[in-house]
Amino acid sequence: MSTDHDDVRMLIGAYVLGGLSESDRRVLESHLPMCQECRDELARSAPLAGLLRRAPGVPATRCQATREADTDAASPASSGGVDRLLEQVRAADVARRRRARRQWLAMAAALIVVAGLGLGLMLPFRHSTGPATAFTAAAGYSVSGRATLTAKPWGTAVSVTLADLPAGASGPFVLQVSSVDGRKEQAATWAITPNGTAAVTGASAVHLPDIRFISVLDHAGRLVATTRPL
Repeated sequence: MSTDHDDVRMLIGAYVLGGLSESDRRVLESHLPMCQECRDELARSAPLAGLLRRAPGVPATRCQATREADTDAASPASSGGVDRLLEQVRAADVARRRRARRQWLAMAAALIVVAGLGLGLMLPFRHSTGPATAFTAAAGYSVSGRATLTAKPWGTAVSVTLADLPAGASGPFVLQVSSVDGRKEQAATWAITPNGTAAVTGASAVHLPDIRFISVLDHAGRLVATTRPL
């Protein structure tokens, strides 16, 4: 702690007892708003003046004699100056804490808003996977299987497993995505498998909520099986 601070702190006792000169009082009172340690010291020392006045047989102190002799000197102990100063200091501290709390709340609110905006920006890009849906075979076929759709930033990933595909068909099979507004996209193709099974992953620019159904077509474009997202 600096020497100036220590010198000012030494004035607190005389201030409480009303024994400071006008110049020293101004020095102390200008220092107090900037120094929490001295404000605490003043708060602890303030009751001393009242205790001394109530103590029986205590002779007048030199500070009291000086105060009575110097009518122009400040006498906070007798005039309530200490109490007023303490009240001002406490009010300043309360105001400071309220300002700090408002600043903290404003900062917290700003962080919540930023976090909310960030989450809002991220939500459309979260990779959510819908439940697998079963294929229904078209008339004349006994195809079975399931499709799993996963939302992506660019559209939808489509993974299918199929069994009992027509083994005698020539040419590739096509996995087709149809949207609610009538668009059709080829998500994947694959060749004939000897055992009639396939496990294929394709992709479509149609976003998951906009998909109406998924179809499997043969080489001639005939419907083999279809399913709808749940």
